[in-house]
Amino acid sequence: MSKPSSPAPSERRRLVRATLVGSALLTPKTGGPAVTAVLDNVNKLGAGLHTKAKVAPKDPVTVALAFLDQTGAEQQEKLAGTVSWVKTWEKGYLVGVVWDEVVTPERNRWLFYYLEETLKAPL
Repeated sequence: MSKPSSPAPSERRRLVRATLVGSALLTPKTGGPAVTAVLDNVNKLGAGLHTKAKVAPKDPVTVALAFLDQTGAEQQEKLAGTVSWVKTWEKGYLVGVVWDEVVTPERNRWLFYYLEETLKAPL
């Protein structure tokens, strides 16, 4: 079992977020249209994204992420969460999502192992 990452002095979050830039799809659980987004950062508790379409705070969403595995094959994961905040940004909106469940290797294999490798404390 690994130790939780300790935040940098300027980090406001309990867990440091790893930079992970890639395409994401936000789908409201209320049945509205899916919104394309760009994932900016992520940790085991949530993610930061940006999008051109506005989403509402407190909306339950599913976030679909794609990863390339060691062989180059695409692996997709879907995480349930809630939009915790939305801020206007020069190119659209910045969005914070908090996962409904902490990322684990059983539920989110690819994201879990990416975070484990990226956020390892230096020896």
